[in-house]
Amino acid sequence: MKKILLPVILLSAAVLSIVTYTHNVMEDLNRSLIRLHIIAESDSLYDQRIKLAVRDEILQAVKDISARDTVLFTHTAEDAANSCLTRYGLPYSAHAEYGKFSFPRKSYKNITLPAGEYYGIRVVLGSGSGHNWWCVMYPPLCVSDDGNVYADEKTTAKLKNTLHSDTYKLITKKNEETEIRFRVLEFINSLK
Repeated sequence: MKKILLPVILLSAAVLSIVTYTHNVMEDLNRSLIRLHIIAESDSLYDQRIKLAVRDEILQAVKDISARDTVLFTHTAEDAANSCLTRYGLPYSAHAEYGKFSFPRKSYKNITLPAGEYYGIRVVLGSGSGHNWWCVMYPPLCVSDDGNVYADEKTTAKLKNTLHSDTYKLITKKNEETEIRFRVLEFINSLK
């Protein structure tokens, strides 16, 4: 009996440790980030371009919001999206909502976020039948002047000061150990 009990206890402790680590990382990211998800009206080339115009309008509108105010971000995103749609004379509107949504793994040049459930703002354009666009709205990781997506020094410093050091190291490192940790995080999150 003792031969069976010790491995079961050790395995249980290891599983509990991994689940706790996963929970802590995801909670840390959710406490610190607001993700953005924009879903286009359709997959037509025109509606996909509109989605990007809406993205640009939203990012411009929220760029000076310095606090993690989800209500302000949500209303500002919806107002900006609808303003853009009106300017283009489109017959549909946008709806924004704040909630917990499933996001894929996403890399932003020097930062990678694991797939999982994140708090974010989802902006649906019209029927929302088209392809989507994902990013981190706060702190801003969405676009840069050269078209590449990465965290500038100000955003990196904000993340470093906001996230626990283990979480920060996990999302900024690019090595084999990080890939294994991401796979474990994503696997545990998929079980939820």
